[in-house]
Amino acid sequence: MLKQWRRFTDRQRHGHGPFAHLFLPSEGDEVMAIDCETTGLDRRHSELVSVAAVPVRQGRVVSSETLAIQMVAPASLQADSIRIHRLRPVDLEEGENVADALIRLLEFIDNRPLVGWCVDFDVAMINRYLRPLLGFDLPNRTIELSTLYQKRMRHQQPDLTPDLHFDAMAEALQVPVMGRHTARGDAITTALMYLQLQKPVLN
Repeated sequence: MLKQWRRFTDRQRHGHGPFAHLFLPSEGDEVMAIDCETTGLDRRHSELVSVAAVPVRQGRVVSSETLAIQMVAPASLQADSIRIHRLRPVDLEEGENVADALIRLLEFIDNRPLVGWCVDFDVAMINRYLRPLLGFDLPNRTIELSTLYQKRMRHQQPDLTPDLHFDAMAEALQVPVMGRHTARGDAITTALMYLQLQKPVLN
């Protein structure tokens, strides 16, 4: 309910401003697969390290148009998170500040739906910075990849509980895992899995 109210008030306040196009309904079937790498899993305190988005257009993943941005190393970047995404402070010396990165991201994704694995977490992390910066949350419709996968598996194997872990889903869908735990790689893998889940179920 709170999310719906925020979306309504954001649209009222910004629906005629410089970002008005983001609040318009998306046309066509193009979606953006998105992924964020962060310093942790606590959406209230973790910080963004990198973000990537890749278009899925006309039945194919347009990896040549992938947007991948690395941020300036945040103060909370510690060994635990570095072991996962393998981005050290030295790797982020030429990273962008978060404000510039988010403006580029908004221009790239436009008002297209966002598909991701644990997409609510990624969107919440972006919104942590976006609302203080521009005064609104991402208005894009979201598509949770694991929900699509769960529906598919329930149709095919109703007696089994599907494994919703990222790598397990990729293996089951026969999708190669591209650069695991990098924003670019996970976004492309997500896009490939999404395409697989758009194929009709054969009885």
